[in-house]
Amino acid sequence: MQKTAVDKGAARQFPLILTSGRLVDYEGGGEETRSNKWLAELKQEMFVEINPADAAERGINDGSWVWVTGAESNSKARMKALVTERIGKGVAWMPYHFAGWFQGVDQRSKYPKGADPIVLGESVNTLTTYGYDPATGMQEPKATLCQIRAA
Repeated sequence: MQKTAVDKGAARQFPLILTSGRLVDYEGGGEETRSNKWLAELKQEMFVEINPADAAERGINDGSWVWVTGAESNSKARMKALVTERIGKGVAWMPYHFAGWFQGVDQRSKYPKGADPIVLGESVNTLTTYGYDPATGMQEPKATLCQIRAA
């Protein structure tokens, strides 16, 4: 699968390296923290951090809606852009605590009554890769290639 992606030139279509990680205020997948109104106040929207140079090349402004597309499975996710120099050029970063939307569509109606979280957003895992290290067989679920465009 990885060789096929290289042979097809995936890096030209998806020139940004997408990484993901934890927000200090949220725990795990966010199942508890996104449903706690006091913790939910700390970060109310899913976002992708993007370098100012990469944002400018794409006509993206801080706080604007963007589509992040992954290099596999025609995956896409809609969220807000956080334009910041914390991220190097050619790299993007997303937290992994959000869920409840899928490819820009609110999935709130699928939650049991009263169980939907206060804060909803796209799941970064929608975009991550099936890649793995061929020497160890270990998966690589937290980094992949992506493209970001204004929504």
